[in-house]
Amino acid sequence: MRVAIFHATFDVAGGGERLVLQIARALDELGHEVDLYTTYLDQRVFRLLASDLGWQRPPKVVRAPLAGLLRVVARGRAVRLWRLLAFREVGKYLRRAMEDYDVVVETRSNVPLDVDVSYIHYPAVLDYLADKHTSIHWRVYNWLVMELAERARGSPRLVLTNSSWTAEKVREAYGLEARVLYPPVEVERFEGVDLNRKENIVLTVSRFSQEKNLDTIVRIARLVPEAQFYVVGSTSPYSRPVINRLTGLIDELGAKNVHIETDVPRGRLDELYSQAKIYLHPPFPEHFGIAIAEGAAAGAVPVVYRDGGGWTDIASRIDPMLGYTNIEEAASAIRGLLGDDARRARLAARAREVARGFSYASFRASVRAAVEEVAKLKGLRV
Repeated sequence: MRVAIFHATFDVAGGGERLVLQIARALDELGHEVDLYTTYLDQRVFRLLASDLGWQRPPKVVRAPLAGLLRVVARGRAVRLWRLLAFREVGKYLRRAMEDYDVVVETRSNVPLDVDVSYIHYPAVLDYLADKHTSIHWRVYNWLVMELAERARGSPRLVLTNSSWTAEKVREAYGLEARVLYPPVEVERFEGVDLNRKENIVLTVSRFSQEKNLDTIVRIARLVPEAQFYVVGSTSPYSRPVINRLTGLIDELGAKNVHIETDVPRGRLDELYSQAKIYLHPPFPEHFGIAIAEGAAAGAVPVVYRDGGGWTDIASRIDPMLGYTNIEEAASAIRGLLGDDARRARLAARAREVARGFSYASFRASVRAAVEEVAKLKGLRV
C-alpha cells in the first residue's frame, strides 16, 4: 500500500522523531511504499537520527509560510504555537493525501485528527492545561494554542500511543480508545551483558532539564553511601543552571558518591548500563521511558516513580515493590536490592524478560497489525 506519514516539524532529535523514522522503516520492510512529510526539516537532526535507525530518505518539505515566520520571530519561545500552526497549514496536504494514499498517518500534533492513524505521545489538551504560567500574555498564548488544538480535532480510524498509561490519558482527554504501540528499544545490544559481573552502581539517564527533578537523585544518593550514583544524559542551551544546581547540591549535602557526565557517547552509556545493578529514574512521569527500558534490558533493576508509563508498563511488571513516591522509599528500595543479591539477580533476569517485549521485532509486528486493521476498516487488501 501507499502510506503517507506527516510529522509537522523535524526540528529536534527527540523520541518523536526517532519513532516516526522507525515507523517508516518498519512499513518499508513490510513492503509498503512510504513517504514522509514535514513543514520544517533540520538536516543536522535528520542525519543524526538516520545514521543509526536504518532510514535514509529525508522527509519531503511542504511550505508553511505563517509557521515559518513565527519560528523566525519567536526563536523557540513559542514552540507549541509554531508546531500547531505548522500542522494547520499542512492540513490541505493531509486532505489531498487522503485521496492519493491508501493510509495516512499523523505523528506530531498530539490531537486526534481526520486521518487513518493518529499517534499521540501525550494528549495536547492535558499538556496545555498543565501549564501553570499566570501572566496575562502566557494565559492568552495558552488559550490560543488550546483553540487551535480543539479546532484541529477530528475522528481518526485508529489511535496509537506509547503506553497503557498514555492510553488512559487519551481516554480522559478525548474519550477515545487507543492501541499501544511501544517505541522500539535496542534490547539486542545488551544480550551479552553478564548479570554476575555487576557493580554497586545506580544509574540515571536523563536530559539535564528542570522538569526532570534531578535534585532528587542527589538526595537519594546521600542516604545510600554504599553505592556510586551516575547521572548521565544530553544537554541543551538550558542545561547549565540545572547542572550548576546539581553540583552545588552535591557539595552542600556532601554526596561525594554522585557523578555527573554530560553528552556521553553511546559506548560509554552502554558501559554504564552493563555495570549498573540498579537503574533509578527521577520523579518525573515518563510517557513510556526508553532509558528505563534500556536499563531493564541490561539487567539494571529499575526503581521508578509510581506514575507514568515507565511505572505502569515496565517497572511494575517486574515487581510492584520497585516503585517509590518519596526519597525515603526510593532509598529503601535501593538498599533492599543491594543487600539481597539473590533477589536482585532474580529481578534482573525478569527485567530483561520484560524488556524483550519492546524489541524492534515486536514493534514491527505491531505496526503490521495496525496497518492491517486500518486496511480492513477501509476495505483495502494488504
